[in-house]
Amino acid sequence: MPGRDLTGPVTIINRFEVKGDTDRFERMFREHSQFLRRRTDFDFLVTVRLADHPHVYVHLGHWRTLRAFRDTVHDETFLGHVERLEPLVETEVDQAVSVGRVLRDNARVGAESVVLLRARVGGDWRAFERRFAALADRLGEADGFGGSDLLRSLLRPALYTGVLWWRDADSLERALDSEPVQAARQELERGAEVSLERTRHVAYERVID
Repeated sequence: MPGRDLTGPVTIINRFEVKGDTDRFERMFREHSQFLRRRTDFDFLVTVRLADHPHVYVHLGHWRTLRAFRDTVHDETFLGHVERLEPLVETEVDQAVSVGRVLRDNARVGAESVVLLRARVGGDWRAFERRFAALADRLGEADGFGGSDLLRSLLRPALYTGVLWWRDADSLERALDSEPVQAARQELERGAEVSLERTRHVAYERVID
C-alpha cells in the first residue's frame, strides 16, 4: 500500500469459511495465533465464530505498526502456517484502522456475547462514525456492556467493521431489544447498508512479552 505510514497501527481482519473439520481448524489456527502473539509490535487478537454459521470465523489481529505486520508476513514460520491452513478455508482479508474504541469490560470466552457489524457507507462517512458513537453511548447505559470498536477499511474506505461486546449473552439480548438502542440503530442505517452478526467469543489474547 504505497504512501501508508509504516509506523502507524493496523488491524488485519480475516474472515475464514472452514470447508471441513472446524476442530482441526481451531487447533491449527491457535498455533498460528500463538506465533503472532510473540511477534514484535503485535498488540492483541480477537477471534469469534458466527452463531448462525458456525463454520465461519472472524479473526482480528491488532498491530501497533504496519511495518511489524509486513515483516511478519514474510517470515518463514508465518508462510508455513498459511500453507497448511489454506486448503482448509476460504478467506476474505481486509486491513483497517480503528476510528473509535470504547473499552469497559471483557466478553466471556465461549459466550455468544459479541456482535459484528458490517456496513457499506454510501453517504457522509463522518456522520456514520458519529452515529456509531451514539449507538455505543446508548449501549453503554445498560448493564453488562463491555465495549465497542469501529474499524474503517484501508483498502475499501466505504466499508466498516464494528465490534460490540457484552459480558454475557443475557446482557446482549437486553441491550439490543431496548427502545433507545433500536432508535440509535435506525439512525445508523441512514446512508449506510448495515448488517449485524451474532457470534460466539472464541479468544481474546494480548501480546506475549
